[in-house]
Amino acid sequence: MVAAELDRPVPAGAHALTEALRERYGSALRAVVMYGSNLRAGDDREGVLDLYALVTSYRDAFPGHPLLAAANRLLPPNVFYLEAGESARVVRCKYAVLALDDLPRLTTSAITEPYFWARFAQPCALVWAADDAARATVVRALAEAVATFVRFAVPFADAAFDARALWTAGWQATYGAELRPERTGKGGSLFDENAERFEQATALALATLPWAVACETREGRTTYRVALPVPARRQATRAWRHRRLKAKSLFLLRILRNGLIFEGGVDYVLWKIQRHSGVATDPTWREKRHPWLALGAEAWRLYRARAFR
Repeated sequence: MVAAELDRPVPAGAHALTEALRERYGSALRAVVMYGSNLRAGDDREGVLDLYALVTSYRDAFPGHPLLAAANRLLPPNVFYLEAGESARVVRCKYAVLALDDLPRLTTSAITEPYFWARFAQPCALVWAADDAARATVVRALAEAVATFVRFAVPFADAAFDARALWTAGWQATYGAELRPERTGKGGSLFDENAERFEQATALALATLPWAVACETREGRTTYRVALPVPARRQATRAWRHRRLKAKSLFLLRILRNGLIFEGGVDYVLWKIQRHSGVATDPTWREKRHPWLALGAEAWRLYRARAFR
């Protein structure tokens, strides 16, 4: 399933940006994966595309910049901004740098932080791969991400659930591990945009669980029951309360770190908060005597306005 959807067409801008990435990283670049709202819309004319640049190693990706390489290794991924095209037709992306060999490890259920497997469990496209081996690594890792997400989500769903309830329960939990500007109900709309795919993914991933699964179909709706022991369900949800705090702290550290290396990063974050929450941001913080203190005050105001959680 994942192998087939990775071949989906992408906007022309994604190819232009990939060529720019190939020029920037040379032989260190092994694959480029696209995800996010622009992929779902099939559009590159609005907003910023979301790309992953998968590389041979961080040392190869950042020759002469050991601090960037170390930062990417210690807390992946580093995130950067890139433009491609002429003045009349410019496409933009934020791209994350990740070692190709790290991808399979970060999408397994051994990793409790959902930062990677929650993203890659959603439909993605492989814009470019250096060879069949790189493509196979991406396919295997993204398939594992789907299985990991479903296994994670089961304890948060009711005893009997359908695919939509399972995925929205998982998204609601994983969103709590990030500083999300998403509106309430975002998970449901994500599912509805590609319901057939998530239905298929649910059936395939549930078959990989270590617990017995029963399903029943009535009037076109399939309901599942997983024989997950009650103590195991309680332990999973209780453990998540503690792991969520750690994951949220790591997410904040990524924002702060990438804000330093991402050209225009602060403006991008504020733009995204306003776009997703509908809460207007105040750009005058730059004009204050102490702009970074003013930025902190603006972030606190947005938080209190529930622009992000």
